[in-house]
Amino acid sequence: MKRKWFYIICCFAIVMLWAYAKSGHINIPGHGNRENKNLEEAVLKHAASLHADGGMVEFVCKYLCEDYKENGEVRFSANVIYYVVSADGTKEKYTAHIVCNEDKDRIIEWKDITGK
Repeated sequence: MKRKWFYIICCFAIVMLWAYAKSGHINIPGHGNRENKNLEEAVLKHAASLHADGGMVEFVCKYLCEDYKENGEVRFSANVIYYVVSADGTKEKYTAHIVCNEDKDRIIEWKDITGK
């Protein structure tokens, strides 16, 4: 009887761990963190719309990251660095301050800090 309950509890724990990992809260090797991927995609999409001259946009990094609450909603702010690569291969470095939602898949505010 004890062995049966132990087996049920272990199965439940494995299913819960799998669900927690699948939701993006655990960084599974080779899969990346879902929130980081969301942020990178949102930055690339927004930066591409700003630099619509046919150049390719490359995400470099984020820094000075902070989560905070605004009007009862969680916000994420960070400075991001990205490159715009022109058709001839020259890279221009840009830095922007962004504010996005909790899932980091939608940019709410964008402020260019530096360019080139």
